[in-house]
Amino acid sequence: MSGDGSFRLGLLRVEDLIDSSPGGYDLIYIDPPFGLQRELHMTEADGTRKSFQDSWSNYDEYIEWLAGVIDGLYGLLKKDGWLYSHNQVEGNFLALGKVDNKVRRSYYTNISWARSHPHNNIRIGFGNIVDSIMVIRKGEPFFQVEHAPLDPTYAANSFGHEDERGNYALAPVTGEKSRLGHQYEYKGYSPTFGWRYAEEKTRELDEQGLIHFGKNRPYKKIYRSESKGKPIQNLWDDISNLTRTERNKRNYPTQKPLKMLERIVRTSCPPGGRVLDPFCGSGTTALATFNVGDGRSCDTYDISEPALDIAGLAMKESGVPVSRLRHGRTAR
Repeated sequence: MSGDGSFRLGLLRVEDLIDSSPGGYDLIYIDPPFGLQRELHMTEADGTRKSFQDSWSNYDEYIEWLAGVIDGLYGLLKKDGWLYSHNQVEGNFLALGKVDNKVRRSYYTNISWARSHPHNNIRIGFGNIVDSIMVIRKGEPFFQVEHAPLDPTYAANSFGHEDERGNYALAPVTGEKSRLGHQYEYKGYSPTFGWRYAEEKTRELDEQGLIHFGKNRPYKKIYRSESKGKPIQNLWDDISNLTRTERNKRNYPTQKPLKMLERIVRTSCPPGGRVLDPFCGSGTTALATFNVGDGRSCDTYDISEPALDIAGLAMKESGVPVSRLRHGRTAR
């Protein structure tokens, strides 16, 4: 169910947002300038061509700025939240080396998004076809695992065990070094890092025939017939970049696929939660939040009035009940 939440669109520098916002966001997604040292173009709703500069004195200055933005936005998260930074690979990892230690220790993973098909005109080296989405995890935030359909090869390799109920895969029932479980002995097994479940739950799974007792350790049975699919990992090659027609429809040079933002919102923001995108661009994050629904809200800002006009129009055309803000106040 789409909608239900509140949606705000405003003209505001990210630095001013960091200084003035009370925070409280479950998810922050940023797609900032990439430090490309070039002029980018967009077309307003009335057909007027506009340009903006992604220019810096040097790349080191850009990295210092980006690291400061990530530090500041980390402080706007709730005590449990996610921060996704979409950039070039080198931009994200150079910035990671400059951020505050508490932010660096919160680094969780890097998602590689295959934004284009392999290039055929490579003369030296390897083709660069991925963007980096660096994921920062604060506390113990909400996360909903998403699955892709099973492909035959994966299914054959993963569901290699069989009993009278069919083929099944093995999933952990024991704890991990970084996340200790319940300590008890069951049927001769006393896992070093404990059990993932309380003893009563483990016994219940066993009585249901859902525990596979291996030679060295036990596992939970996941039957192929009951599988939700293949869990999405940190290589995203199943979401294509925008086609030329899609880009022309919104007339914004750095627009990202709606499906990608919907995945980020759906997996990383709880129902009723709050999303922030301080680099609004064409408004894709707000549209994704609206589409995912379940009471999720989104605040999105930019320093470009033409960008806000493009985003506002797209949101209204999609039925998003957006409030346009002017310097922190709702426009009348």
